[in-house]
Formats: sequence, C-alpha cells, structure tokens
Amino acid sequence: MLSRYLLVIILICGVGLVRAAGQEAPQQQQTTAVETNETSEPNEKSLQAKPKISFEKLVHDFGELGINQKGECEFRFKNIGSGLLNIGEIKSTCGCTVPTLAKTQYQPGEDGVIKIDYSGQNSPGSVEKDVYVNTNDPENPQIKLTITAKVTPYIEVSPSQMRLFIGKENAAAPDITLKSKDGNSFAITSLTSPDNIISIEFDPNTQKSEFVLKPKVDTRKLKEYPTGSIQIELTLPKQHSVNIPYEVIPPFQAQPKRLLLTKLESGRPQTGQVLITSADGKPFQINSVSSKKGFAKVISQQPRSEGIELTVQVTAPPKKDRSPYFSDELEIKTNSGETITIPCNGLYRRPTDEK
Repeated sequence: MLSRYLLVIILICGVGLVRAAGQEAPQQQQTTAVETNETSEPNEKSLQAKPKISFEKLVHDFGELGINQKGECEFRFKNIGSGLLNIGEIKSTCGCTVPTLAKTQYQPGEDGVIKIDYSGQNSPGSVEKDVYVNTNDPENPQIKLTITAKVTPYIEVSPSQMRLFIGKENAAAPDITLKSKDGNSFAITSLTSPDNIISIEFDPNTQKSEFVLKPKVDTRKLKEYPTGSIQIELTLPKQHSVNIPYEVIPPFQAQPKRLLLTKLESGRPQTGQVLITSADGKPFQINSVSSKKGFAKVISQQPRSEGIELTVQVTAPPKKDRSPYFSDELEIKTNSGETITIPCNGLYRRPTDEK
C-alpha cells in the first residue's frame, strides 16, 4: 500500500514540472526576440548617418601680387554631420593652381584643410581661379573654391617687347631699362634666353632702383629662334622676375602672308594682290619668281611707297577628288639674295555658291 502512495506522489510532481517547463519556454523565446530587435537598432541609425562639410570660406583674395609672384592659402573645413566624410577628386581649372590635402576621410566633428599653391602670372590684370572639391556629402557633392588676385607690375620694363632684325648690327637690339616703381633697390641674379641667343653683362652684387642693360645678340642663331623671350631674375620681394618677349623681323615680308582665293573653277584663272615690304624701308628689286606646282604665277609688279605690289594669278587644276582645296607655293628672290615664300591656297566653287 505504501509503495502505491509513493508512485502517485511521483506522478503528480512530474506533471507539475512538465507544466512549469511548458509555461517558461514562451517567456524565454519572447525575451530573445526583444534582444534581437535592440541589437538591430544601431544598424538602422548607422544607415541614416550623413556627413556634412562646412568651409570657413569659399573665396580667398590674395590682394595685390607682383608679376610671377607666388601665393599660398588655406581653405579650412569641418565635418559637422553624423557620418564619415570622404573627400574625392579635387580638380583645378588651371595648372598654375595646385591643391593638396593631407587625407581623404574625416570623422564627425573632425577638421581638415585644403592648401592651394598659386604659381603666379607673368602679365598684369585680374586673376580668378577655381578649384572643385568632390565629397560624399549628399547636400554638397561638389564645392567650388575660388582664389582671386590683382597682378600688378612692380618693375617698369622698356621696351616691353623687342624687335630684332636679321642683317643689322647686333640685330638692332635696343637697350633694356628696368626701373623699380616703388623706388626700392634690387639686384639682377640671372638671365636666360633660348640657346643663349641673347646675353647681358651684369653684376649680381650690385643693387639699384634702375638698370640700363645692353643686350648682345648672337645673330647667327636668329633664324633658328625667330621668337622667344628673355627671362631676368631679380631680388625684388614683390616681383622675382621679368619676361621680355622678342620677335625676329625678317628682311622682307609679304602682306598677306598667305594668299587665299575662293570660288575657283578648273582652268579659269583668278587674281589676287600681295605687297612685299622691306624691314629697313630701302628700295629693292625682285629678281625671279617660281611656282612649286605651276598653279600660281606673278603677272605684274607695281612699285608702291611701302614696297612692291604683286598681282598673282592662280589657275585651279582639274578637280580629281572630293577635296575642296588645292595649294601651291611661290618663291620670290630679291636682288639682295633673300627668298620670300608665299603659300597660295584655292577653294573650288561649290554648287551653292552664287556666280
């Protein structure tokens, strides 16, 4: 009998344990679900985080700069957003403006700076250069930064451009005067020209507010370097150098330099005028004229006060392809032995041209 009572008690206790276990299981599952939702909330917030870039200024004015004077400036910014700021390509519109940045990623609240080096301008006038900054800021994907300046010469240069002449002593090079506008003394440290075609004697230890320089020209090299410039380096703080361009004037010139005739028909000649002038203004004669292809020839010469006017007759050859153009070249030799080359170009008549 006692053993039967014990078995009943064991069965009742077992049922209670099973029921208790059945009631606790849903509570554990609900708790796990809540914990899962809580851990997913930061991921949603991180998706909503956005960077925002803020610059202290968008324009920097250098004020007055001298010729070829360099400038440096900084554009400071801050990521005032809640997401990571990425700085992409920084593009300058001019090779004289070079931007630099230490790194490309900035955390929320972090500062940064874009440095810009401006290499200067060799001519006076107003300067405005832009730099474009690309970012992952959804409201400002591209920002324009601008630098401005007024380039002012602090050295007066005379002449501002040199005209050199083949056949003349020392190419008729004029004296060059350099004068400080503000009266401050300076020294000349170096001088360069293409293949040293022009040289000038100077003492780098001499400081003055005005220099008169006497250039020496290697006339044998003039035909090799008909155009170029002289670069003179100075110790003046606001203007480190001056640039003086030169041009070699040939003994004879043709005006126009290229003869162009239009609305030509094959086999039908058309004429145009070319004026030949001498650099020294002295009288000259034309000894011979030759045509490279035989399409052009000189049919008359008339003396003028400026030189000799040529009437050139051009006869268009038969049209062999679809090209609307043809060309020839005249070679004119003077009594001094100089040769003048005149390109001659013709344009065939089109069906839409009026007769």
